Amino acid sequence: MAVKTITEDSAGQPARRTLSSTTVLSAPAPGAPTRTPRAYVIGMPIASAGLWMAVLAPALVVLAIKVSEITTPETRAGALSLVAGVGALIALLANPFFGRLSDRTTSRFGMRKPWIIGGSIVGMGSLILLGSATDVAGVLVAWILVQLSFNAALAALVATLPDQTAPAERGRLSGLIGMTLPVGLVAAAYFAQLFDSAFQMAVVPGAVGTALAIGFAFTFKDRVLTEKPAPLSLREIAGSFYFNPRTYPGLGWAWFTKFLVYMGYCAGLLYLPYFFIDHLNVPEADVTGLVFQATLVSAAGTVLSSLAGGWISDRIGKRKGMVIASAIIMMAGLIVIATSTTTDQVLVGQAIAGLGLGCFGAVDVALIADLLPASQSENAKTFGVFNIAQALPQSLVPAIAFPVITLGGYPALFIGGAVVGIIGAVLVTRIKGVK
Repeated sequence: MAVKTITEDSAGQPARRTLSSTTVLSAPAPGAPTRTPRAYVIGMPIASAGLWMAVLAPALVVLAIKVSEITTPETRAGALSLVAGVGALIALLANPFFGRLSDRTTSRFGMRKPWIIGGSIVGMGSLILLGSATDVAGVLVAWILVQLSFNAALAALVATLPDQTAPAERGRLSGLIGMTLPVGLVAAAYFAQLFDSAFQMAVVPGAVGTALAIGFAFTFKDRVLTEKPAPLSLREIAGSFYFNPRTYPGLGWAWFTKFLVYMGYCAGLLYLPYFFIDHLNVPEADVTGLVFQATLVSAAGTVLSSLAGGWISDRIGKRKGMVIASAIIMMAGLIVIATSTTTDQVLVGQAIAGLGLGCFGAVDVALIADLLPASQSENAKTFGVFNIAQALPQSLVPAIAFPVITLGGYPALFIGGAVVGIIGAVLVTRIKGVK
């Protein structure tokens, strides 16, 4: 049997020499850990779930309820699209920018800790502003601050993955991290149905999530950057939001895959409360409970498939086929939701979509980590650029959704999203150098 050992040339491009038919990663970069600390394995997913809970509680329920309280039924969809779209735009800019700053932070406490702690604290204050807002402008400003601060914390947190983990264990760790988003969703939905006011729905999960993230920041030995970087030029600041796909073609195709898959998924996620109200004629008083049930069944599937998907991809050494299969399962769930005539059918669709989402999230993160340049000098920035692929759909979907819903209703939006997601899944076959 021949083996392909993947290394990198001086330009950061994958360089190959054929020894046999199996593809394996080359030796880790100098300074990379050979064994992942146990405290990190436990603490990082908990911190990630906490931050997701804090930021997803408003996205899932609070924004829709808050906007409904201060608008009319005729204007609420447009107002929600405005707030959610602008917030998502801020998120996609904030994540790579703060990731870039994290890569250049020379604090004696480390590169990542100051951003995890500072972002969490400012985010908590912003959630208090959001819960107290009395008009659409106030909701918009508060949501912008929430997105800026928590994305600063998330950018630094995800960059600890290549900093702290051994390459051979990244699939399993990515599986744990991949399940934190649905766990955060479930926790956010759980808190939402416990309280009557939007203020409590925003602040309580935010306080819990902030405490978890800050607590984790004190448990790991952060990388310390000893050499102060040169000041950023305007060109370098602009470079925080992209990488050259010609230099890193694998990362480029991985970005487009992630972007289109999440474009499809967001079509069903953001408008689920209004799908219940306007399409299935569910009373508004029952919506938060149904959203919690939908989130719970989705998360159950996501957690199971996330853990299994990351572990299997490590065992078989293949990422791309699992990315395709998991994305197709996600989109099948959207189609089930689009054709639902009862709330029970929606729950089935959510469960199917959750199974696909968990595996996709786990293998996708591991795939990106495998494709990172060996220098490790811009890990947070690169992950931040990939966060654009996940956040940008949250901004674009509201802009596209309103006319689509007007012309074809919510089913047209969900089915259209499924088609886009499947197209994205196929693009992963263009990645070279990994299986």
